[in-house]
Amino acid sequence: MIFKNAMICDESKLQTTDIQIKDNIIVKIDSNINDNDEIIDCKDKIIMPQFIDLNVFPKNKSLSRKNLESLAKKAKAGGVGILTLNSNTNPKIDNEMILEFIKSINKELEVVIHPLISSINNENKLVDISILHSMCGIGVNLQSNLSPNIIDKIAKYAKMLDIPVFVNADDNLGGVINYGEMSAKLGLPARNPLSEIKEVAKILEVAIFYNIKVVFQAITEIRSIDLINQAKKINPNIFCEVSIHHLLLNDTACDNYNTLAKINPPLKDKTTQDNLIEFFKNNKIDLLTSMQCACYKSLKEQVFEQAEYGIDAINGYFSLIYSYLIKTNITDLQNISRICSKNPAKVLNLDYGEIKVGKEAKLMVVDINSNNTIEDTPYNKNLFGRVLQFI
Repeated sequence: MIFKNAMICDESKLQTTDIQIKDNIIVKIDSNINDNDEIIDCKDKIIMPQFIDLNVFPKNKSLSRKNLESLAKKAKAGGVGILTLNSNTNPKIDNEMILEFIKSINKELEVVIHPLISSINNENKLVDISILHSMCGIGVNLQSNLSPNIIDKIAKYAKMLDIPVFVNADDNLGGVINYGEMSAKLGLPARNPLSEIKEVAKILEVAIFYNIKVVFQAITEIRSIDLINQAKKINPNIFCEVSIHHLLLNDTACDNYNTLAKINPPLKDKTTQDNLIEFFKNNKIDLLTSMQCACYKSLKEQVFEQAEYGIDAINGYFSLIYSYLIKTNITDLQNISRICSKNPAKVLNLDYGEIKVGKEAKLMVVDINSNNTIEDTPYNKNLFGRVLQFI
């Protein structure tokens, strides 16, 4: 199969050329391929590596065949071909049966779901990470406020097995909205910035001591990002992830008790949002996530304090990135390919994320001139850019 006249884009290149693919492998990249093969004209289209999202939940955090099939369909629409499933689901991803269930569904999906391992079970006991990793658990989730003894054991497992640790840096002391003017205006319990910062500092020392691979999920505090970037000078396998929502929105979206903007961690104030964008521009943020966490509409249509967290937007992920980050010149498609494909592939030890002869053709065709629409989010419904197909 030959894709002709496409603009191909990855971290290292942006050029118009042809691509030939056989048996799902890229066999030729040239300006004029004329082999006797099926031809697909991609004039005015872009071909780039599919995105990898490392921070995703199924609907209502409920682990079922229907929810995983729906999640996969939405992910594909948003350009996400590989995703890691957070383990704090119902039921938890903490035993062999659950992993076998996910493996069986994976065979039927057009995207790849890599489950993360819950570090503790419902009895707050450490699971057998080694066995679960041998099945298909690609990494382990760590809640930062676990006991020091448990954290130490998880780090030793990660070192022994050479697997990444995905950290939720939060002391879980509460708060449903950012600490600041909006929380005071709405009279809602606020989350202290220290709830994240001090937990990041603690886990960084563990990551440095054991020299393990650690992903800090959905970081929101500027001080946290400073600490992470300092630590990376000692251990380069520490990664800072930020959600698309914390770059594009701030806590004014929560005004009038708008529960569509209630997410965890909460949206920050405008000054912090601007600083996050500057850090993003200056390559101090390694990973981007849709932070997909959909729920039933009825669970959102409640008073703010009781409403569920989450935004259902992975189906418009590429469109959000293109509309709000590319068209506004905050970044470019090559950098997005690095942050959304190459870097997360490095986290998962996957040989993926670039368009190169001999590589697996896990690609997508996008049309930046098409419009797209996403419903029931705090964003403008009409967006630019659409994923046309997966290769």
